[in-house]
Amino acid sequence: MNKPALIAALIAPAVLAACAFGYQARGSLSDVPGEMSGKGYPGNRGGGRFVLVDREGRLSCDGLALPPRVSPTPDSCAGEAGDGVVHCSDGREIPVRWEAITCRSFRGSGEDQRGNRLIFRVDRNR
Repeated sequence: MNKPALIAALIAPAVLAACAFGYQARGSLSDVPGEMSGKGYPGNRGGGRFVLVDREGRLSCDGLALPPRVSPTPDSCAGEAGDGVVHCSDGREIPVRWEAITCRSFRGSGEDQRGNRLIFRVDRNR
């Protein structure tokens, strides 16, 4: 076996195992019926990205939670908070505030230009 193939064979199981643990995103938008769901992608320094899609798959929203502006305790992620923005496929832009629940989950909310409220949560899958 050549050296690149051997390295790939050794690294592939670790990469696949890491992908098995993902983050789920859930949320609701006051003018959209039912719960929205999708995936979360945590950032290296807090915050992260998440995608939410409605039940029918017609509306998708891509959220960006910026790194925290508030970190109350240096030993823990809980309580970190920051700002972000969500862009939806229907053209709306929703400024949001988020707060870390643990180092593996955060929640937040915001309101669009018409007063429709978005509430979301991102958690690590078990």
